[in-house]
Amino acid sequence: MNFLKPFTVLTLIMLLFAQLSFAQEETTYLITDFDGNGILPNAWQSYGDLGSHGVVSAKPNSDGKFYEQVWNGSTDEGYIVSQSDITFRLIPKKKLKDKTIDNVFLRLDISCGGAPGTKINIVLVDGPNDCCSNDVNWQYSFVKNTCEWETIEINLAEFGYAYDPSNHEKSININKVGRVKIGVDVFSGTKRQLVQFDNVALVVKDKVAVTGYDPSASIADTNTLKNGAKDFFVGIAVNPSRVQDANYSAVYTKEFNSVTAENAMKMKSIFKGIDSEGNLNLDWTNSDLIVDFAEANGLNVHGHTLIWHESIPDFIKTFTGTNQEFESIIEKYITAVVTRYKDKVDSWDVVNEAITDNSSALRPSVFLERMGPDYVKKCFQYARNADQEVKLFYNDYNLVFDTQKQKGAFEIIDDLMANNLIDGVGYQMHIDYNFPNKQALQTATALIVKRKLLVHFSELDVKTNPKGAIAEFTEKRNNAQAQKVYEVVEVYNAIPTENKYALTVWGLKDDDSWVTPRYGFLDWPLLFDSSFGKKKAYAAFIQALEK
Repeated sequence: MNFLKPFTVLTLIMLLFAQLSFAQEETTYLITDFDGNGILPNAWQSYGDLGSHGVVSAKPNSDGKFYEQVWNGSTDEGYIVSQSDITFRLIPKKKLKDKTIDNVFLRLDISCGGAPGTKINIVLVDGPNDCCSNDVNWQYSFVKNTCEWETIEINLAEFGYAYDPSNHEKSININKVGRVKIGVDVFSGTKRQLVQFDNVALVVKDKVAVTGYDPSASIADTNTLKNGAKDFFVGIAVNPSRVQDANYSAVYTKEFNSVTAENAMKMKSIFKGIDSEGNLNLDWTNSDLIVDFAEANGLNVHGHTLIWHESIPDFIKTFTGTNQEFESIIEKYITAVVTRYKDKVDSWDVVNEAITDNSSALRPSVFLERMGPDYVKKCFQYARNADQEVKLFYNDYNLVFDTQKQKGAFEIIDDLMANNLIDGVGYQMHIDYNFPNKQALQTATALIVKRKLLVHFSELDVKTNPKGAIAEFTEKRNNAQAQKVYEVVEVYNAIPTENKYALTVWGLKDDDSWVTPRYGFLDWPLLFDSSFGKKKAYAAFIQALEK
């Protein structure tokens, strides 16, 4: 059913027929509408930590009954799921002749009732013994932040293997899809989790529209990344040696209009000591090199980062003075850095990565220990006091899909907003070629937009070998990476102009990236190869801008 949502002709016909050929372009196999129609009209069961579940009777403006499940707050079982009865080949085999996974979709109407922020897990099963064998369960997950009814359509290639939405090393056997499971994430941190769903169907499309990156499209030599972005900066992470290298600087100035210091403007790079009178010893050599390079070439500078728990000089970690003295030193440091680059640096990441993974709590750090739970606000206040005009950002990773971390971050962000201390949010885009999905990007980005803050997709790199499973950069991964870059740029480019700030790539060439040294196996995460050659990911970036 759909509340306050216009019915499409297709939806109405779906209610009348269990399967329908629509203009010879797609065939819909209605699994159930909870009104007695479909391949499995009424057989639906629920298990786990359920507060309530079952078919809900028709309400005003509905198209009939729907199914609802509510999490009761318990994690005794560790899951909550409602599933259809199982019967293999929901789609007749003959209907899949000459079809691939790209032709098959799951379509359903879905809502989160009165529980915005519900993380919904949808699982398809393509084999027997699905209760006890992970390898027949394929999962797609997303967060529903607003609870109006909507019709969603998910290509089966988006489902991850063995309950892992990010694992796309294998694909569903489309000839054996036999069960649908729908549940919520009982560990996502929201007090109340609720999902309502209706009109569950599999759809086979004869023709699949080409969306996203087109590898056959040509890119004019005159096109550049920065020229394609009309209303936001396209940034690049740089370091002092590379801005002095003619090969690098030529690409920086041609392709980009903003720079971010990868490490040279972090505390450990600048802050060298404290003398006996309490004066700070600050080394501006490398940070000045980058700012001077930007000024000489008319480039924007995004400052990164004033406070980060992983870039702290040892004398700060082991400081023996009082907490008040520690706080005074941090205030002096932030004031000195922001003041030095006033009118030269347009924006700062004030605090970087303050929230613990898979939690809404502040990450343990010397700043939390010595300055208290308000240390983030204090640091933003010091930066605001030093420069009233500079744009101030909070920057963190995994905020697109880690819902608990997202919750903790936005609690801080909302508090900063209430005190006029923040201008934007940076979503670090350290992502994989197959994760997160486009819908997750859109949903998470909407959280910033609705707060009328600036959006920075920061630190973009797309890992092509996240599990270390390949020894060379295959054509398949090349295309998959390009598609993911396309999605990122497409999502960013679609947000309102007044919310756009920058999309920053975290390095120029694959062999410059931090990814291989960090994870210990080869990867190719950037837009240029080791010889400064433009990759398909580069072409995808431009294609998305031209859409």
